Amino acid sequence: MDTGDEELDLEEAYAVETPDDNRDLYGRWASTYESGFAARHAYVYHERVAATFADAAGPDDDPVLDIGCGTGLVGVALRALGGWTIDGLDLSPEMLDEARSKAVDDGSPVYRELHVADLTVPLGHGDDTWGAVVSAGTFTHGHVGHDAFDELYRIARPGALFVVGINPDHFEGEGFADRFRSDTDAGRITAPEFLRVPTYSIGENVDRLSVLAVFRTA
Repeated sequence: MDTGDEELDLEEAYAVETPDDNRDLYGRWASTYESGFAARHAYVYHERVAATFADAAGPDDDPVLDIGCGTGLVGVALRALGGWTIDGLDLSPEMLDEARSKAVDDGSPVYRELHVADLTVPLGHGDDTWGAVVSAGTFTHGHVGHDAFDELYRIARPGALFVVGINPDHFEGEGFADRFRSDTDAGRITAPEFLRVPTYSIGENVDRLSVLAVFRTA
């Protein structure tokens, strides 16, 4: 195994500018993302997203779409807390290969379906397909802006639960609060609850809290 991939880190992730940049970075990062980056920084973001979802979810919030699912950390955390049906979406085929290998205790796969998809363009999925949408790490520097929510609202059912993590600088700098306010005023979503949760439990970024936006489609 090429352990050089373990040296890929936040600065390089934040520097990507295009979908092709993302595909290249995460294709190189996929096999060592969990053993290198996530372990080194004691990554806990996925656990906070899953726990927040579990606290808010009802019986109709299924199936769940994990956007930017990466290697499947959110899906694993969700399945540890409940029996939801989970599908995943990511730009990187290599990351999806890692997610595809994840299984629960009985050997069944964590994810029902996994799709290669670019959240910066229209998605090839039907209206009202999923009962919930979750994400950790997708809405951050060099990745996806709030324009993606137009498609996410479309493919989510009315009343679908959203638990979406957003990098705090990206949230402030890219106008997410204004976007959500506009969507609330337009009757597209319920007024979001904004939580602040840790992304890492050790290291220089331990005190930086990411935003979790929790709301439902109208």
